[in-house]
Amino acid sequence: MVRAMRGLVTLLVVLGAAAPVAASVSAGGAPLPLQGRVLRPSGLRLFPFTPRKQVTTHDVAGWSRDAGVAIAELRKDGFIAGIREDLRSLRTDSIGVSSATQFKTAAGAAKAVAQTVASAATLTAPRTFAAPGIPGARGFEFSRGSDQTRQFFVTFADGDFEYLVGFARTGTIPLPHVTALISAVTSLYHRVAGHPAP
Repeated sequence: MVRAMRGLVTLLVVLGAAAPVAASVSAGGAPLPLQGRVLRPSGLRLFPFTPRKQVTTHDVAGWSRDAGVAIAELRKDGFIAGIREDLRSLRTDSIGVSSATQFKTAAGAAKAVAQTVASAATLTAPRTFAAPGIPGARGFEFSRGSDQTRQFFVTFADGDFEYLVGFARTGTIPLPHVTALISAVTSLYHRVAGHPAP
């Protein structure tokens, strides 16, 4: 995803340098563990993917390799832990990812979103799209590879956490549609918003 999953996912390192990104900080939610901050089957009803593997780490070097972000940058932002869930759709021959990164502060999470957006803007044929109803969310897509694989991602911050959900599909297959991605991310947002770490 952009390097493995940053090969689909490594890309995700830096989205919104051009505009400020607001982090949603809702109050009153019950504590939610890191493992509860990725997509669940209920959020995949319209997003045709099946979870394949889940990786959780508190090791900044390991997350740096997985996410494609420099160790120094993660430490500067206050990295605490990360979780990545790899997704697969045999029906649409697509791969996807759902990840959450915990930082020491909301400012660190918001900065991570901004970095992901800025990084995506440097890729081939980048375009952005809205994710209505999710404060500060950024959607982006771009081409990758000789087969013109298109990759689609939405990132947002809520409290001390940065979230990223996305998928890649070949240029000849019109599914999954980006609306399915937005639906899945919206479901995730409503489940995690305002819930602090335990």
